Amino acid sequence: MLKAYKKEVKFTIWMVLAFVVFGNGFGIMFSMFPFEGVTLFGFPIRYIIPILFGWFGVYFLTILAGRMGNRLDAKIEEEIEGTEQRKEVG
Repeated sequence: MLKAYKKEVKFTIWMVLAFVVFGNGFGIMFSMFPFEGVTLFGFPIRYIIPILFGWFGVYFLTILAGRMGNRLDAKIEEEIEGTEQRKEVG
């Protein structure tokens, strides 16, 4: 199996975990602690912080996943071309 494929599988698994944590994990964390009466932008902090982490966290993770995915795809193509050239020569 090509090394880049292995990296892509590992990266995908880690990104799934990161998306779950940013999308849901911070909401659970803020619901565990009492923040009665604390507001941010006029919203109770136990609601707005998980929403902001969900939106912006997933947004930045999507950008990161796109860039890393493109790099891994380029490495996979390079490895495939390298193996095809070796077959032609050998």
